Amino acid sequence: MRKQGISLNNFGTVVKEPAVMNKKRDDATVSIPTSLSPLLALVNSPGASTVDYVVGGLNLSGTDRESAAQLLADKAMIIACGNSTVLDRWRRRRDGGAPETGTSLETVETYAAIAFGHPSKPPNVDHLQGHVAEIIWNLVVAERLTTRDGRSLVRAHSVKADALEPGGDGLVVYQNPSGVLVFRLWEIKKHDAANKVSKTIRRASKQLASRGSEYLAKLAGPETTAQSGAMGDLYGSIVDLWFDRSERAGVGVAIGTSDHHAPTSKRTFGSINRSFPEFTEASQTESIVVAVPDFPGFVNRVKEIVWSGL
Repeated sequence: MRKQGISLNNFGTVVKEPAVMNKKRDDATVSIPTSLSPLLALVNSPGASTVDYVVGGLNLSGTDRESAAQLLADKAMIIACGNSTVLDRWRRRRDGGAPETGTSLETVETYAAIAFGHPSKPPNVDHLQGHVAEIIWNLVVAERLTTRDGRSLVRAHSVKADALEPGGDGLVVYQNPSGVLVFRLWEIKKHDAANKVSKTIRRASKQLASRGSEYLAKLAGPETTAQSGAMGDLYGSIVDLWFDRSERAGVGVAIGTSDHHAPTSKRTFGSINRSFPEFTEASQTESIVVAVPDFPGFVNRVKEIVWSGL
């Protein structure tokens, strides 16, 4: 494994360089990076934009594409398995080890099937694409340690192992330059349709506007018993801050899609402003669009890697 470095990506973010773990499987060397953002070549929105957005992934190909798929598959199983030994069993098989048998195999299959189904019972394609879009978002925001407006990352909530579970998709907590904790509630969707991606962004924006308070209540309620101090106070008041459209609140919409759907104008994101006119700072309305060549094919590759560990 080579040593990690630190660099600034186009997101105006401090990120770790992708330290590569070389693994042998079927006599082929597979590179699994520890960071996704450097592979995506994220490009910032122009300074005049009223939404702070980034677009990336358009040139993801070759070994970088395979490395990204390997990282996403590994992250998906971390989300599903946590720190259980099931993750180790899955990784051993993925890396060319002997297959599990009996109860051990059934256990690994159970965790993998939450989002990725099983070769004998494949998952719903739309649901799987949405899940991979969520994992992409989760990695990008977790790697963005500092935002362009000076916020420092405090906590990026993990996405759910099952994209069909009700509730909000993503919640991120930052500390602003004044030392105050602020939050961003995100809605993440996949886009694989003939319509422009702006239609999916508009749908996500309306969903946040109509159900954001419910999403926050579900996400923050359990945290009020697990957190204390400033974090506990934030979670305890987060729904009030949302209804007040406080300067401590904000929203984001993330999209996973194919490169030909990549936004070409800041107008693509206008529906976020229209749904949340009270958020007057660009940094209170954010978006991440990762548009890779053949997004459905890329998602299918992630699924194949997950299945390789069964």
